[in-house]
Amino acid sequence: MTQPYPNYLLELLVPWDLPIEQQLDEFDKEQLTKILDQFLQTLEQPSPEKELIILEEILASLDTVEVTPIEISSTKSYLENWEVADYDKYFNVMRVQSSSPALSLLKGVVVAYQAFLLLHYQNKQLNSTQIKLQKQGFISYACLLIRVCDLPLEKPVIFLE
Repeated sequence: MTQPYPNYLLELLVPWDLPIEQQLDEFDKEQLTKILDQFLQTLEQPSPEKELIILEEILASLDTVEVTPIEISSTKSYLENWEVADYDKYFNVMRVQSSSPALSLLKGVVVAYQAFLLLHYQNKQLNSTQIKLQKQGFISYACLLIRVCDLPLEKPVIFLE
């Protein structure tokens, strides 16, 4: 594949905004359910080209989520603030607060999966078992969002064999 790596920032919620459970209004619940279902279907696609097209569509629909960049003033770790900032800059990460944390979490998962696909298909260094394991990790993360947001999905979540 010759598609260039997209210039997406990985927008990560600040740790204190990570939800243990998330109560959504009906509109957000419907939107999140629809996009999560679309994402899970993407993981079942046999064609990386088709996967990338669907991921672009998902990301376009998630671009409307309002986020505010946040500078972390305390890392609560052995790292200094400037070290965390260096790490974030290197990995193209922006810490944010969001008007819709659940949708922001989903956007982060989609961006990470898109980056995984592009890196793999440009370098072809992973075997089919390794790819399935990575995909299973993304499915597990989607299941976590389903549980945290108490979402109804019409079809059961598929685990890869």
